[in-house]
Amino acid sequence: MNILGLLVRARCWWLPAAVGGGLLVWSVPSRLIATKIIGLLALPPGLVWLGLMALAGWPGLVRRARVLAALILIVYTLAGNAWVGAYLLDRLEAPYVGMPRPSGRFDAICVLGGGSSASPDGRAQLGPAGDRLIVPARLYLSGMAGHLVASGLNVTDLGGSRSLADETAGIWRDLGIPGNAITRLSEPRTTKEEIREYRKLMATRQWRRVGVCSSAWHLRRVERICRSEGVDMMPIPADFLSARLPASPMYAIPQARGFQNVQKALWEYLGAATGG
Repeated sequence: MNILGLLVRARCWWLPAAVGGGLLVWSVPSRLIATKIIGLLALPPGLVWLGLMALAGWPGLVRRARVLAALILIVYTLAGNAWVGAYLLDRLEAPYVGMPRPSGRFDAICVLGGGSSASPDGRAQLGPAGDRLIVPARLYLSGMAGHLVASGLNVTDLGGSRSLADETAGIWRDLGIPGNAITRLSEPRTTKEEIREYRKLMATRQWRRVGVCSSAWHLRRVERICRSEGVDMMPIPADFLSARLPASPMYAIPQARGFQNVQKALWEYLGAATGG
């Protein structure tokens, strides 16, 4: 094949990706959004997306390979799509959107682990789901809760562990909540184990009105586990993620927000299906 033929083939190979990316940028009247689209396309998820488009339309590949590339492109697009992630999370969070603020006083509020993280030097800090920690703290400081319970243990791949309960308790103390108003449960590693420990603690302390706080997208599974374990706890939602996204083409590009939210939602559906 001569050099001209190779150039033609190369141009055809990248044509679908070039056309797709060009149409996205061209269709946006706002220069700011167009700049963001170009930035997203230049990041690794965007480059992989364009590469899959190119492979799906490359005439040099056998038809079976192009079909496979097209299928992978579809799955990849859905897995990283911010609209898909928002829709799936919206289904999970729907029962708690607009839920009235709890009234009356709780004997205690139990907070599932996952709202904290550790800085490089090991100090506790709020994690992406830090609203889990702030909502109960506000209720306690406003006099609506007599006690707070922090739970959770994070087992690392290297065989070590982090006490999420200790991290949560440390952040609460920094906010002015006294240590004698906090109980730490550092043994449970899963949501089901945490609920079982709450049941034992409620029986020992004879608490009658107890709330359980977690991310809104996680609460449906929490409530199901509570029912299966015979634990009566009032759900307190935090960390809502299902904000409505505008019809902007920038959200059609696979991106970190989409991958993260799709994975969170599918993890909850998988946990519900397997009884976890």
